[in-house]
Formats: sequence, C-alpha cells, structure tokens
Amino acid sequence: MDFDELDVAIVDAVRSAPRAAWRDLAPVMGVDPATISRRWARMRSAGVAWVTAHPAGSATPACALVEISCVPGTSTTVADVLAEDVETATLKLTSGGRDLQMLAQAPDLVALSTYLLERVGRVQGITNVRSHIVTRSALEASRWREGALDAEQQRQLTAYAANRASRHAVLEPADHRIVRALTVDGRMSFERLAEHAGLSAVTVRRRLTRLGNADLITFRCDVSRHLSGRAVAAIFYGSIDVHELGTAEARLRELPGVRSCSLVAGPYNVIIDAWLHSAAEVHDLERQMSQALPALRIQDRSVVLRVVKLLGRILDAEGRSVRSVPLLAG
Repeated sequence: MDFDELDVAIVDAVRSAPRAAWRDLAPVMGVDPATISRRWARMRSAGVAWVTAHPAGSATPACALVEISCVPGTSTTVADVLAEDVETATLKLTSGGRDLQMLAQAPDLVALSTYLLERVGRVQGITNVRSHIVTRSALEASRWREGALDAEQQRQLTAYAANRASRHAVLEPADHRIVRALTVDGRMSFERLAEHAGLSAVTVRRRLTRLGNADLITFRCDVSRHLSGRAVAAIFYGSIDVHELGTAEARLRELPGVRSCSLVAGPYNVIIDAWLHSAAEVHDLERQMSQALPALRIQDRSVVLRVVKLLGRILDAEGRSVRSVPLLAG
C-alpha cells in the first residue's frame, strides 16, 4: 500500500490526542471525519499504525532493560520464545555486543527479579543475561512526533490533550481490566471496553477520565517503517554524572531522532533509543549528543536489526503489527 503526507499527519494528530473522536480531529486536519476514519482504518488493518496504552505514574510497573547473548544461530528462536511472555514488553534483535535487547516489566521488583532469574535465564539458547533496572524514564516514546503538523495544528492538539489535573490515585481492579484491554487497542470503544471490564460504558468512560487526570495511563501511537522515513533504529549506552541528568533530559529532547531515554542502574546509567534515516546517521547523532552534552560519554552502541515486539505488539520482518500480546496492567 502507498501512504501519503496526510496519513503521516493523521498519525501525528493521533499521537497528540490518541482517543480523540475523528470529528474533533477533522477541523484541525482540514478534512472531514469520514476521510480520517477511512485512512486510519486502512493503516491499522495494514499493521502500519496502531495505538496502545500502558500504566504510568504511580502505577508504572518495575522495568529493566536487558541485554541478552545467545548461542550462535539461536537468537531468532530465543526471541520468538520470549516474545510470547507478557513480561516482555519490547524485544529487539541487535548488532554489537548483545544479540537481543529486551524491555522487561513486572508488577514489582521482586516479580521482575523472579522473571529475569527463573524464566529468562533458563531459556534454551541464552548464554548471558545482563539487566539494567530502569529508575526513571527521562524521555518517553509517547512524546515522539514525525513533525508532520504545523505550529497551529500542534497548538490546537496540545490544548485538546492538556485538559487534565493530576492528582494522587491508584489502579483499582476494574481499572486493571480497562488498561489491559487498552494495551491491545488504545482506541477501543467505550462499549467494547465495557465488555472487557464487566462494567457499563458510562462507568468505563468515567474511570478512564480519572486514570488520565491522575496520569495513571499513557497512550502511544506507533508505526512501521512504511509510514516513517526513519527506517533505522539505534541504541546508545552511555554514562553521565548524576548532577548533569537534569540538563541532559532537556537537551536530549531537542536532538532530532532521539525517541526515548531511560535512566538505569548498571554499568551505564543512560540508555537512549533513536530513529534515524540511515545507518550513516548513527555517528552523526553521537557527535550531536557529544556537542550538546559534553558530560555524556557514549560507551557502546547497537543498530537494531529487527524489532520482534514493540510494547506488546508482535511485528513482522518489516515492522508491521500482526498481533498483540496483552501487557501487564500494572
């Protein structure tokens, strides 16, 4: 299928307002709701764009970025095994000093440790596992934009999404069922969510509003390389003095291609994910990072050979979503 600039712009609009009705996005995009609906349905059915959700704020599960080495020739088999685990949120086949990088998650640190030690460490074909506990997400991938919208469109969508008042709250059992369903389809209708949660649609709407206002849920729109001009993904492993972390977060957000950044406990304390146009840009971005952040020392880097799973979505060899493995709902 061929996709055009309007498709990419619709995706960026959905990223800014993931659950907005098409009639609300239509005035911003300058097209009618039926056009947006038709184009989104086409992209979603082709597996090139989708919305998912994950617990956030105080409901964020314990997470670790895990480097995995495998017996030669077994990395894809190992990846296929791990991808079926709900604890494996994201899984990538990579070049460099590790065969796989995994984002693992569990309700708490004890459960995460059990998963890493008793499940991952015993999978046939794995020779080495090195875990980095995530202490904070400095830059979330949900903030990523392709830059397809103009300043006025961005302003309108920011205003649409900013109607929230964060306050302390916790995920209740019914909320867990709602969030779990949204990890499969972040734009699932209130009626379908009600079926999954065993509640009325009105109650689901009220609970979902509460979760959003309390920052207990984050929505994210991902795409395959068919929609993004950035077909190369790279991972940078670095260290920076703890006193420079605040400055680092702000400056990393300004660098083109930087999609997410995690602060971790381990031999590195910063792990950065980037989307680039070509492999030649890997060192270009590293040079830009060194100029913007002289205190940042990049100690290793990998190019992603294939994304096997992305936040609960199993992808094909070209990065298209083919099915979902529901994430842990907190």
